[in-house]
Amino acid sequence: MLIVISILYITSCRIVPGQPSQRSGNEILIAGERIETSHKVVLWTDNGGFDAYRGHRWDQPGTIPPQDDPKGVMRYGSLRRNASPELTARLQANGWTRKDLTEVIDTVVLHYDACGSASRCFHVLHNIRGLSCHFLVDVDGTIYQTLDVKERAWHAGNANDRSIGIEIAHFGAFKDPKEADLHYIQDTKGIRLNPDSLAGTSAENAHPYPARPQLFEGTIHQEHLHQRDFTEAQYIALENLLISLCRSIPSIQPRVPRDSKGKVVSSLRDESKGQSVAGIVGHWHVGSHKVDPGPAFDWDRIEKRLQEAVLVPNID
Repeated sequence: MLIVISILYITSCRIVPGQPSQRSGNEILIAGERIETSHKVVLWTDNGGFDAYRGHRWDQPGTIPPQDDPKGVMRYGSLRRNASPELTARLQANGWTRKDLTEVIDTVVLHYDACGSASRCFHVLHNIRGLSCHFLVDVDGTIYQTLDVKERAWHAGNANDRSIGIEIAHFGAFKDPKEADLHYIQDTKGIRLNPDSLAGTSAENAHPYPARPQLFEGTIHQEHLHQRDFTEAQYIALENLLISLCRSIPSIQPRVPRDSKGKVVSSLRDESKGQSVAGIVGHWHVGSHKVDPGPAFDWDRIEKRLQEAVLVPNID
């Protein structure tokens, strides 16, 4: 009798080939391998996901962007061009592994999307501009992965080959402080995102407050800017995502660009030959014409959390 019950139990629990199988919902994909993040992740293969592998507009399937240019259909590269000849030959024969990625990736580039929500960001980035980014972080903290990390996404110019890109939903930083508040309202609890600014987007039911209430200002590439903070949910999501990336690809150093006085560099990061570069950077650290993720971004918090949590794993 016990044998019969055991067989029935095993049969009921096993995964049946050819039948749908659920994932936990907390994994990202790196070289085809599922990596736990302890945070909600929506993959491009999930319902409600954003698929950057598609050659058409995800919300307008009959239209091929950008601007109906047949040469601009693909929005990513399947081979990182900084790979050595030996690695390239190995990849062409066997495909990517996580260990292979440590030979080409040493940077995570953080952006604000200037769109305010992940869905609006994907529409503009993918459908209109013909670009891509590996991850989108919505205002409610949901992480969307649009491409496997092995792909070379188009998000940071010359840094694409060596980097992973993350777009954080935010309306941006502005010279005029009044513009920085255009998408915010005041209620009895303080300043928060205006529901009207998120209507019709993936974040329309999330109207959160900035993690810190003050209006921030700072100078980036000699441009003085004002900005509201990102949400607490976004910082938590970003911390979990970056910890997972640094642990899985230990060539990414869990530190941010700082000057000799310990301040976060407000211009391009130092990439002197032979120097080990900081691995978590803003778009402005790799592009002289960029200012994202802006002066409000809490670099100290992110770096402290990473350095507390990241233990370099053995990925052999």
